[in-house]
Amino acid sequence: MDGYLITIRSKNLSGPRIQTARAIQTPKMTQDDLIARLHVHYNIVLSKSTLSRLENRERYVTDLELVAISKILKVPIDWLVGETPDLNIHKG
Repeated sequence: MDGYLITIRSKNLSGPRIQTARAIQTPKMTQDDLIARLHVHYNIVLSKSTLSRLENRERYVTDLELVAISKILKVPIDWLVGETPDLNIHKG
């Protein structure tokens, strides 16, 4: 039941995994790094406050944002939304 309540109050599934994916980058990707790449490569403009709210599940994420974030962080969308438990990072 607790998980259900968290899901209802949460505005997205991907926030914590976006934060995790940033942290496992080499070197670690900051919020500012991700924001800059979203803007330069995909013309998606987010403020640091907005990205923080997204990572804390306090803001909805659009499909365009999710696709771009997935590509920048080199992680599958299904992992970002919690459909797969394991993350296999392919370096290259």
